[in-house]
Amino acid sequence: MESVQHQPRRRLLARVEAVLSRKSLRYCLKCMATAVCFLITGPFAILSRESYRRLGWEDAFDFFAKFFSHFPGRTGQFLRTSFYLITLDECHCDLAVAFGSFFSHPNTRVGRGVVIGANSIIGTADIGENVLIGSRVSVLSGKYQHGGALQAGGVNNESPPRFERVVIGDRCWLGEGCIVMASIGAASVVSAGSVVNKPLPPDSIAIGNPARALKRSDFTSNLGAAPD
Repeated sequence: MESVQHQPRRRLLARVEAVLSRKSLRYCLKCMATAVCFLITGPFAILSRESYRRLGWEDAFDFFAKFFSHFPGRTGQFLRTSFYLITLDECHCDLAVAFGSFFSHPNTRVGRGVVIGANSIIGTADIGENVLIGSRVSVLSGKYQHGGALQAGGVNNESPPRFERVVIGDRCWLGEGCIVMASIGAASVVSAGSVVNKPLPPDSIAIGNPARALKRSDFTSNLGAAPD
């Protein structure tokens, strides 16, 4: 009975600890640096957001996303984060986007603790929390984003591109140079150079082109210890 009475208090303490961890000194410093960068990116971010939401134009977003992708170092990371905080459907201060990487569409949602390596391109996607994306990774807007290019007889300009939302679950790891055009379940790993063209179940490891999904238990028994 006593343990039952203490459960609400324990849940409250757990929530307080979670808040304190998110509001740690490091996180606060990131937020402060990002806020300073708003002085530079703010006007361009507001222009990009309003032109997309009011007129449906992505041209301004596309231009400035690529423009800010070429700023190196930590300063470039904070500039990109401050830009995406305003323009993306969902974004957080602890986003880290390395040099040369950018989001190609503003209707993307990004969770907390996402890290994106250099020279990666992210299309229309929902990215969960604590996702690691390596360098030169391409997350396409589904398999049919080229529209008329898939029609028999060549490109048909009357067939517009079809953008599909790709969902990447929490705690996923996308290895260097992989191509993702289908959703990936939580806690999954995509090995370097793999091509994901079919949805992956949670807690799986994808290898090859096209990628085949292995459960962690199968990976461990056949190839050794699975990566964390």
